[in-house]
Amino acid sequence: MKLESWQWTSILLCGFGLFKEFRPSEPFFTPYLLDYKDVTQDELVHTAFPSYTYTYLATLAVVFLVTDYLRYRSVVIFEGFAYVLCWIILTWGNGLLSVMFVEFLYGTACSTEVAYYTYIYAKVDREHYQKVTSYTYSAILAGRFLGGLTGQLLITFDLMNYHQLNYISLGCVSTALIFSLFLPSVKQSIYFHRRVSYIKTPDQEIVHQETKVSLRQKLQNTKRYMLEDLKSAYGNTYVLKWSIWWAVATAGHLQIINFIQALWEVIVTENGSGTQDYNGAVEAAHTLISSILAFGVGHVKISWKKWGEALLSVSACVQCGALIWISRTESLYIAYGCYMIFRILFQVIITVASAEVAQRISDDSFGLIFGINTFIALSLQTIVTLVVADEVGLSMNERDQFLTYGICFGILGAAFIIALIFTLISPTTREINSDAVTVAVPLPNVKGNDMADESPTIVEGRT
Repeated sequence: MKLESWQWTSILLCGFGLFKEFRPSEPFFTPYLLDYKDVTQDELVHTAFPSYTYTYLATLAVVFLVTDYLRYRSVVIFEGFAYVLCWIILTWGNGLLSVMFVEFLYGTACSTEVAYYTYIYAKVDREHYQKVTSYTYSAILAGRFLGGLTGQLLITFDLMNYHQLNYISLGCVSTALIFSLFLPSVKQSIYFHRRVSYIKTPDQEIVHQETKVSLRQKLQNTKRYMLEDLKSAYGNTYVLKWSIWWAVATAGHLQIINFIQALWEVIVTENGSGTQDYNGAVEAAHTLISSILAFGVGHVKISWKKWGEALLSVSACVQCGALIWISRTESLYIAYGCYMIFRILFQVIITVASAEVAQRISDDSFGLIFGINTFIALSLQTIVTLVVADEVGLSMNERDQFLTYGICFGILGAAFIIALIFTLISPTTREINSDAVTVAVPLPNVKGNDMADESPTIVEGRT
């Protein structure tokens, strides 16, 4: 049976997503660096790891426009190349400088994720959005789950050490790069390369015509399109509220996954024995549970206008408690459990937040709003990193860092409790709380948001 073009594209996208996420060495990243790379924990926490945050922010600031201008494919290829180079240096490099370069490449690769997600909607016809989105989301989750599980099994049965796991990771990201080379090119994009413009005929009918414009005109049009989309989205107070949670919670989420292995190492060291033996199992387990719960919440009818603030406040308070417990516990297994609770709650709530935002913004703007929310999140994370973790700031130890992060989530929860109170006492909200909506898992939809509630949002970071 001959495959259609969209099916070939789906296979290539799924192959890329699966293999780039299949990195069994990543759950053991910190203990590997400490054991093999001639760096200290203080150097990792206060010098190397912050460079990832700064790089992610700096490159994301321009990557959206570059992705749109270059029409996705070349940026997807660059992402694959960045991961390959990252694991080459990680495997054979040594010393603090090489580790910082790895963090730079990793942050760059994470920022280019937007090209992979938006490519789907730029290349595949609208009628196939739902299928392709579900396929690629499943491939990404499968890669993360299998990577964590594989790493765990190889370490548990003493078949490989931390260093040898990098050979598998390097082979997988190299395979992902090969898949990206065969992706078909894209002829249009949302802002720089629109193929049509809309005009009104004398009888007021709206039609479209092919247009060719200069680069200067493209830049002017791009500015106008983006400003219109931003005004339309953030002018909606409901979208603004969910976007605030999205940005703040994402900043905390990225900070946690960036530094959690360093805290686990502190717990192990203070106990005087043991290692981070079950990191892979923890990553595999929360990935599997998160995907099941995200799928479930996508098929439950709840009026998020009525209960959204309660959900956000309760989840933030639970995350606050989990982080504070992590910061104080002497048990690695309790730390594992609290970390899983934190990650699962975030993935479930970001599913709801993404869907609520996607359903209420204009066509073609979800990719932009996703990028802006993520940029704000990274800006907040950069400030926190600079103040809390970086050697030029307070340079807190790992336990105090996580105590601080817990307090931040407590403040976030308190803010939404206040918002909930105002919602309950406001007479104007009683009329809009009667409708229930079905939430599914969205991804940046850059061609239209009619299918946005069926696409996944994945916030990239070190697992």
